[in-house]
Amino acid sequence: MRNAEKLTDTILKAVEKVARNEVEKNVLGGAPKCSAIYHQPKRPKKTK
Repeated sequence: MRNAEKLTDTILKAVEKVARNEVEKNVLGGAPKCSAIYHQPKRPKKTK
């Protein structure tokens, strides 16, 4: 019986963590963690 309680507690903690992450993502607009992906400078032209 103790193992079932421990498993239930573990599952509840995992569900709570997922729910918190989803709420934070929705509140913050789901912005990417790194905005540097949008800044891609052009490479210099090759000179011969």
